Amino acid sequence: MLERIQQSMQGPIMKVILFVIIIFFIFAGYFTGTLFSGNPDKVAEVEGAEITNAQIQQRLDRVRQQMGQQFDQQYATEASQKLLREQIKQQLINEQVIKANLNKAGLTASEEQIKTWIREFPQFQIGGVYSPEQAKMILAQMGWSEEQLRQYARQQIAEEQLNQGIGATNFALGYEVESYYRLQEQSRDVRYVRITQEDFADSIDVTEAEIEDYYQQNQAQFEQPEKVNLRYVRLSTEQLAEKFKDQIDAAQIQELYEANKANYQDPAEILVAHILIDNSIEDAESKASDLLNQLKDGADFAELAKEHSSDTFSGENGGQLDWVDAIPASDENPSGTGWVPEFEAAALALNNVGDMTDVVETQYGYHIIKLVDKKESQTTPLAEVESDIRDTLANEKAQEEFFAKQSKLNENLFEFGDDLDKFAEEVDLEVQETGLFSKNSATGLTANPVFLEKAFSASVLESTEVSDMIELTNNDIVYVTVKEYLPAQVQPLDEVKETVVATLKEEKVRTAAKDFAEQVLARLGEGEDAESLLSLEGLSWSETTDLKRRDTAIGFDLTNAIFKVKAPAEGQASRSVEQLFNGDYVVVEVNAVNYPDPDTMDDATRQQIEQRLANANAQAEMQSLMQNFREKSEVAQ
Repeated sequence: MLERIQQSMQGPIMKVILFVIIIFFIFAGYFTGTLFSGNPDKVAEVEGAEITNAQIQQRLDRVRQQMGQQFDQQYATEASQKLLREQIKQQLINEQVIKANLNKAGLTASEEQIKTWIREFPQFQIGGVYSPEQAKMILAQMGWSEEQLRQYARQQIAEEQLNQGIGATNFALGYEVESYYRLQEQSRDVRYVRITQEDFADSIDVTEAEIEDYYQQNQAQFEQPEKVNLRYVRLSTEQLAEKFKDQIDAAQIQELYEANKANYQDPAEILVAHILIDNSIEDAESKASDLLNQLKDGADFAELAKEHSSDTFSGENGGQLDWVDAIPASDENPSGTGWVPEFEAAALALNNVGDMTDVVETQYGYHIIKLVDKKESQTTPLAEVESDIRDTLANEKAQEEFFAKQSKLNENLFEFGDDLDKFAEEVDLEVQETGLFSKNSATGLTANPVFLEKAFSASVLESTEVSDMIELTNNDIVYVTVKEYLPAQVQPLDEVKETVVATLKEEKVRTAAKDFAEQVLARLGEGEDAESLLSLEGLSWSETTDLKRRDTAIGFDLTNAIFKVKAPAEGQASRSVEQLFNGDYVVVEVNAVNYPDPDTMDDATRQQIEQRLANANAQAEMQSLMQNFREKSEVAQ
């Protein structure tokens, strides 16, 4: 419908009116935001530090880059993207709260600590050894610069200092260690009887009245979700491109190859290494000159770079940088090598592998540059790129046809909006059918979140006309009409009777087993012998002594149930009915609890328990501290 309204507003008068309205709202929004609310991009403020929409968008873009195509599937709807933005906003607020309070506490990190942290970061290591290439690859995947990494490292080090500070002040008292030891290492003398549901299965019957009653009281369990069968017309560049691929001939491919031969040329490349002494180092130029003299005297370039270079990443790799195109910056290629002008000019002036520059000054400090390797320019043969060129030509034609057909489809909505077949025929597209599906059974196209949301919307279900355009992606659109709709309905009892009977039997069997276990417990509580009652079901007691928590001979679930029973008073028994993981029941009688003598505890066990208790105390204190940080920080949203 929006498309049709848009079509009706194309006249010159309406365009003038719209222009005036748009200008009004632009200026109204600008002055309101600027004069009365400060920075219009700000969404929150923590201790004076602003959190902006731009920061949220930057973090969101990073998530999108990391997730790739999966992002569009998981966050396809406007509601899901709004929720993600709110989650990112709260994450940024929490990070700023931590940062602000760490700064107040005076916790920071030195340059040497940052360098060590980066070298020891597990994800940057291969086989336990720091790898500059691995680090660069991960940073590229995350979309981080080296400076962002350094800021992150500085924050992590500060947080580690806080954690260590809290951990160092926490300890466990002697009586706590001994109590924990006695509790963990106790053993129990018990007898028990396991009462399985299977013992009562044959004695259970379900009546017709019970079936009817359960069915009526649990209608929601038997409700079939609404279903829809849609007829649709789909237009995508992908399907169009497949059609065009067979129409591309060798002459067209050759023509594009010759016209764009420069795109298939690998330019000359160079690989250099450098040693950087940055401006923050005292007598930086003098130190660089001294290193140059050592190199001229035969010192190893890689070793000096690793020991002295301020460039952390390249220094760990002998000063070596990445391969770059050996093309200087120009009007046609303003980025050039990507290096600053002074560095680029000096590096490109090196002719032979092994040549070194004198000390080169840039805005970053003082460099010594060495040519490590070079590659000559090469042209990729047509045979190697023929398939790519075919795809390119097909995609170009597909794009042209896609926009032409899309425009015509939108124009035809008014004329053929009540006839999907005619609507599709006008642009030579096929009408397809989804078949009946529900929100839970959607697959393929129907599982696309955008399509699924529209398919069950009132604008589609309550209309007999062709829908407005449903944009799955920028180059994939769909128009639909409803062929069949089945509202949510309760399945007849005849269809679900077997399920009802099985459910009722399961409930009755479980109840019968529990009731029997409670009868046994009651008999024991009254001081009577339960043997005769147990014999009716062919059951008898099992006994075990010195049972410990970690013993597995009788099964983990049974051992766990036994240790849930409270310890008995001296000379008495403690009894309970416990349910096991599989639904069976067990009657447990604990006759004695045997506690170990803490004096027999060896030093290793004592230290282990002390550490465990100290860690638990530290964790509780950290959680309390973080809550306190948030409460005491000035957070405005």
